[in-house]
Amino acid sequence: MKHMIQPFGIDMHKNVLTDTKAVKHMHFYEADKTNTILNISFIPSSTTEWIICYNDNNDISEFICIGCQNIFTTLSLKEFDHYFGIRFDNTGCYFNKGCDIKTYPVNITDNIFRYEPASQSYEMQLIKDFHNSSSFKDRIRLFKAFVTDCKTFCPVSENIEKLNRLIYSGAGTVAELSAESEYSVRHISRLYNEVYGIGAKDFIKMYRFQNVLAAIIADPDRDNSFFIEGAGYSDQAHFQREFRTFMGMTPKQYIKLIKNF
Repeated sequence: MKHMIQPFGIDMHKNVLTDTKAVKHMHFYEADKTNTILNISFIPSSTTEWIICYNDNNDISEFICIGCQNIFTTLSLKEFDHYFGIRFDNTGCYFNKGCDIKTYPVNITDNIFRYEPASQSYEMQLIKDFHNSSSFKDRIRLFKAFVTDCKTFCPVSENIEKLNRLIYSGAGTVAELSAESEYSVRHISRLYNEVYGIGAKDFIKMYRFQNVLAAIIADPDRDNSFFIEGAGYSDQAHFQREFRTFMGMTPKQYIKLIKNF
């Protein structure tokens, strides 16, 4: 595998071991040297993600933290034996112990941080534990213990949680959010910018697109009209424009790409 594209909450590739069931704010996926990834692309999303890259027989490793991305972003990976990925949901973000509990994902929006763990760090201990692990499930357990020991989960505000639930339940515009929440449109946009670094309108567009993309991945042979029905797109042209904006290609090109994996 030379390239992997990351949609929200799902992985499209047949040869990548994946578990997308949420485990307290997290989804997990895993790939190894039998399907080497050289590049990984991130679709615009309000979620954050970590990738832990490591080898079998030495402690050479790399931790990568990808903040919320507003544009289609491609990241070149160094070659390792294993890649362990964690995709967090929209309920908050993990930061170092001692940080202000009101720290939000906006602090790392559109940023990518890469570092090699120090010899006596919690990160290096996690790599050593991964060496001795026997299964994907075991590595998930080890990672959960790692973030519990050395990270702090900083949840989004209650107001944002309330608004997100309305979006997940079908609110498709900021005006609908305003009507259902009784917050003003201006106040809603300010809240989303403070938490995610994007406006409420863009958050809704990202969420809508990720869900349509997941449907395409699940059944790429269906006609586009099936995927966009009830999704909030005004017509096929609207969907085509948004798809190209998010992906840098047409739906037809993307479907051809995923069928070739």
